[in-house]
Formats: sequence, C-alpha cells, structure tokens
Amino acid sequence: MTPLAASFLLACTSIEPSASVDPFSVFPYVVAPDLDRPAHVDARVETETWTPGVDVEMTGLYVRKALEHYPGAPDAVLEHFEAHIPTLPPLDLASPVHLDFAGDLLPVGGGGTDRSALAIRTAGLFAGDLSIANLESPTAPGFDTPGLYDLNTDPSALDSLPFDMLQLNNNHTLDAGPGGLAATVREVKARGMTPLGIDHHRIVDVNGVAVAVLTYTWGLNVDPDQVAREDALAVDLFVVPFGHEGTIDTTRIGDDVARVRGLGAELVVLLVHWGYEYEYYPDPHFLVLGRQLVQEGADLVVGHGPHVAQPAEICAVDQPGTEPALGVCVVRTQEGRPRTAAVLYSLGNFASSMMTSMPTRSGLVASVSLDPTHGVTGLGWQPVVTLEKEQTSAPHDEVVPLDDPGTDDAELLEALRVESERLDAHLGTGWRTPR
Repeated sequence: MTPLAASFLLACTSIEPSASVDPFSVFPYVVAPDLDRPAHVDARVETETWTPGVDVEMTGLYVRKALEHYPGAPDAVLEHFEAHIPTLPPLDLASPVHLDFAGDLLPVGGGGTDRSALAIRTAGLFAGDLSIANLESPTAPGFDTPGLYDLNTDPSALDSLPFDMLQLNNNHTLDAGPGGLAATVREVKARGMTPLGIDHHRIVDVNGVAVAVLTYTWGLNVDPDQVAREDALAVDLFVVPFGHEGTIDTTRIGDDVARVRGLGAELVVLLVHWGYEYEYYPDPHFLVLGRQLVQEGADLVVGHGPHVAQPAEICAVDQPGTEPALGVCVVRTQEGRPRTAAVLYSLGNFASSMMTSMPTRSGLVASVSLDPTHGVTGLGWQPVVTLEKEQTSAPHDEVVPLDDPGTDDAELLEALRVESERLDAHLGTGWRTPR
C-alpha cells in the first residue's frame, strides 16, 4: 500500500468510535432546494412520471436539456464536492486488485453515414486486471426498433472493444425486443467478452481474490406490463427504479450482496445504470442512494447513464471517529466492519455518436485499486473522447485519449484543451492518473 493510501486509512481508523451525529440529520439527507434551477432540468425521464414523445411539453424540455445540459447543483452539493474532491486517494499500485471501468457505449451509426467501424486507440489506459463497460445499445441487425429513442448498432462496433465484460442491462436493453437482446448476447460472447446483467451476477477470480460484479438499471424503454402480457421477456434484467422520487427500496440489492458474500465473494462491485441525464453533478437523491448501496454491502459503486462525467466520493464505512457532514461520506452498517468504499457517480460516454457537445463526446476510464481487507485503496481517471474520422476511405468514429487525440486541427485541439481543463476542475487532479 502506498504511503498516501496508508495515511488515508490510518486517519480513518486511529481514533475511537463516535456516534454523536445522526446521518439523516446532515448532508446529503438535508439539502436546501436549488431555487435557481432552470425548468428544463425537471425533464428527468428516469423518474418515469412522463413519456418521451407522448408528453409534448416535457419532451420539449428534455430536448432543451440534451442541448444545454445542467452544469449547476444545489449550493450544498457544490460545497460538498469542493471540500471532498481533494481527499480522494490516488491508485495504490501495491493492492492485489485493479479494475478498470468505462462509461456508456452508444451507437455509432446514424445520420445517413455508416460509422459502425468503431476504432479504439486507448493503449495503456486499460492496465488493470479486469475491464468493464456499459453497452447501451443492442447489436442485432434485422430487428426492428420502432420507438423514438430506440437504438440498434451493427455488431462490428464490438470488434475492437478492449473489455473483458460488458453490462447489457440498461434502459435500451429491449430496444430491439427480446430477440434483439438474445442476438446481442451472442455477438458479445462471440468476441470473447462476458455479458453482464442478464439473469445472473458474476463472481470472478482476480489474483486470488473473489470479486462479485452485480449490475442494475433504473428501468427499460418499454412498457413492462405489455412485455408481461405478451410473455415475451423470460429473463431478469435486475431493474431497480433508482430515478423515482423519494426513498428507493434497495432490499433486493442487499439480498443479492448477501448471497454473493455467502458464495465467497471478498469484494463486491455494483454497476448501476442510474443518474439524471446531462447533469454534471449527482442530485442529492443519488448521493443518498450511493450511501444506501454502500450500506447494503457494496465496496464499489460505478455509475453510468447521465452521458456526462460526474464527481466521485470515497466513503468511510464503520470507521472509528468519523462523523457524517458536508464534505465527507460516512456510512454505518449493522455489520460494523471497518472498510473504505467508493461511489463513481457517472463515467460519461466512452464511445458516443452524441456529437451535440464536447461533454457528451468525452468520458472517463476510471481505475480502482482494492484489497479484501480494506476495500477501496485508491482511485484514478483518464479522459477519452470520440472523434469523427472523415478524411479516410471509410468514415468512422474513433475513441482516443483526450490529451493525445492524434489530430492537427487547431480548432479541435483548442476545444479538447478546454474540455481537459474543465474535467480537471470538475473531478480533481489529485486522483487523475498521469499518462
């Protein structure tokens, strides 16, 4: 363990226990409302209180939000991350487990141009023992996608992916129907990658440590009652309505965590498709949920879905002397086992045809070091960006390191420089992995 990681853990465990502060009386459970928030921010499809394309007013606000985004947050959230980000520990190279994560893989076709030949130039960014991303589109040619927001990508987009596992359960899972999902599973397996989120969770051996990987999604772009009536879906996609307003019942996740622990899992990673789209900070609702999932037994929560990068938190779990407050994350459990957990709220897009703004074209490769005794020992991140390659015989999209784009386009280089600086300020440089 590095001196920085060791000192972080020591600071959390070297003083006597205290329980003077009720966690539910402080941030993030108590946050003043953001009264200056624009109306289009309320177009949160994940609440499932309105239907895109049917509710005309909300759909209009949603389109505006997709174009303008929401870089703000309640004052308490801004103050929390300003104080918290400097405490994030960098990667611990001595830890036995190193995992790499990327965000959403979105379709690369559309606009009348076949861009299915996705190229990946990310050598050196995936140096961990296991790499995982979220495939947010079926890869099932020949299957209909009749809905306004339904996606489907040519399976050749999977050919160059540098991942060991792909999460398949998200809101677009059934865009091409159950048959399209089955075809996607086949295409993923045919390329040597393990599909996640369909009926089963996984426990994998990483350098002799049993690591459980569990995946969940806030919902599906289908009418679940209709699917049930047609008896068309015979698989479990692990739906938990994370975006619904109010308290979310995470008992199912807690039961799943207990089950994999009983099967020998020493570390538990939750991959969650959640969050509110195009918002640069997690809403307090998700800050509460993140703590709730850690309380259910997660060592690491990795989020995606908002299509933009959001900050991360490190949480002191059952550690003596720690108190919940603005700027810190403290979780208490009935288990009472001291450890450190982390919540990466959103990694943004890894490969994206969403060319509406630089924040949706960029995303993070996040690295996490862990050990079975202490939990999370360190974090790291590097930015990537999707570029359109038109000056070739076969136009395609290419994912490249944001700071090494391989272009001499002065205007583009300036835009990438601005985005790199924005991400540094937004996420913090203390845990950014140097190239």
